[in-house]
Amino acid sequence: MKARTRSTTWRVLLAGSALLCVPLAAPATASAAVAGHPSGCVYQVADAWRTVARCSKSHGGHYRALARCKDPNGGKVQEFVGNWRNDGVWSKAYCQGSTKPLTAGVETKVN
Repeated sequence: MKARTRSTTWRVLLAGSALLCVPLAAPATASAAVAGHPSGCVYQVADAWRTVARCSKSHGGHYRALARCKDPNGGKVQEFVGNWRNDGVWSKAYCQGSTKPLTAGVETKVN
């Protein structure tokens, strides 16, 4: 009879400790996934020579505008980037020389 009681006690303890670990691990993982990653990001070609990007919530991270620009004469495509931001202000990426914006984008990073 004592063997069964110990076995049952160990099973209960192991099951209980496993259940305690799950609630503690889940919130840490969820908050780590959100912390530092900007959200609410939008980007667009602003005009004939630049693109813009903005994220409404930085969560401690940063974002910047990306521009893929094409030379109308030779067809060469180049990429340019804007300044890093974290405050909801527009980041601007300017096409250089005679290049014109082909597509816009946004890059984010965690700090």
